[in-house]
Amino acid sequence: MRIAVCLVAFLGALTAGCASPTDPAAGGLIVSMTSMDYARLICKHVELDDYATCVNGMLAVYENPAEAEFPPVQSTSGPFLVMLGADKYYGWYRSQAFRADFRASNGRTLCRGAYNGFTGSVDPIFEVRCDDGRGGTAQIVRDASGRNGVGTLTMSDGAAGTIVFGPDVLKGTPAAG
Repeated sequence: MRIAVCLVAFLGALTAGCASPTDPAAGGLIVSMTSMDYARLICKHVELDDYATCVNGMLAVYENPAEAEFPPVQSTSGPFLVMLGADKYYGWYRSQAFRADFRASNGRTLCRGAYNGFTGSVDPIFEVRCDDGRGGTAQIVRDASGRNGVGTLTMSDGAAGTIVFGPDVLKGTPAAG
């Protein structure tokens, strides 16, 4: 019995080392996110008067899941949201084992990001290029489901943004289509 307890404690500590805070640069394999964490990220740029309505709406979507709208073949793709300054860029991501890409637009500018482990990318850091000439990098980390997650975007002009992605957490937003 004592060996089983020690083994369970060891495996718990080992697994906890794989999780990271919501900062993708922290180096974890997955992030632990609650419904409230996602709601706060998505609503953080909303006017104060509308903040509670936004959070309550997001919580209602997350905490009352409906049947998945995306077929299993799309389990590694889904809606993508970048919040960069006052702009929201809505789009789509695709992901495979060693490569991924996204496209997102604010209605005026289209930005694309990609990484490919087969062509020398050691870390999953997306090279980002926008139609307006700006560039930068993005890092993401997935939640335990592997379909949803968060990230950061850093542009070469110093602008920084937040990324939220996935069919479960962006359900009910313009990013989901």
